[in-house]
Amino acid sequence: MHKSNYFNKFKKDKEYQNFYKEASDFLDIAIQVAEARRKKKITQVQLAKKTGMPQSQIARLESGSHNTTIATLYRVAKALDLHLKVAT
Repeated sequence: MHKSNYFNKFKKDKEYQNFYKEASDFLDIAIQVAEARRKKKITQVQLAKKTGMPQSQIARLESGSHNTTIATLYRVAKALDLHLKVAT
């Protein structure tokens, strides 16, 4: 089966759609955190110190490969002088 046909088959699958949406949401959050940190001109180490988290946790958050909690996002937003807004 050609790669594009295989992908089209998956795109119709509800489980795949849910997974893709969730992964996309995590990536969007990761990009927003990384961009906000860079805009403030601080390093991951500096942000980690402000949040009381290890730098590795900030790196995982920014990579989008780590499920995170609202509490963690709140701490990061507060450290970056931002407001956390959760919408559906």
